[in-house]
Amino acid sequence: MAGEENNRIAVIDLNDMHVLATYPVGKDPDVLAFDTGLKRLYVSAESGNVTVFQENGKSLTTVGTLSMPHAHTVSVDPETHLVYFPLQNIDGHPVLRIMKPRTLPN
Repeated sequence: MAGEENNRIAVIDLNDMHVLATYPVGKDPDVLAFDTGLKRLYVSAESGNVTVFQENGKSLTTVGTLSMPHAHTVSVDPETHLVYFPLQNIDGHPVLRIMKPRTLPN
């Protein structure tokens, strides 16, 4: 769950609906995309910040953040693990940025 007012996401135990933890993200979090194969969560924010988390059971570890103006939408291809950022206005034109994630050491 993303909180637009507090710039955090929450991990919730769906069995009892308790908040397990909260994590900071960019200002005005907008869209979340989860790669089930890599267990990676991408949280895009209207501020243009994208926060990347690694799922570790019932918790998350921050992998990194990146700044991408106008990147308040994100999508992940579960087969290729490519991450898509449709950007509405880069120098007056729409742009689709496609990123390949770094893999984690085993």
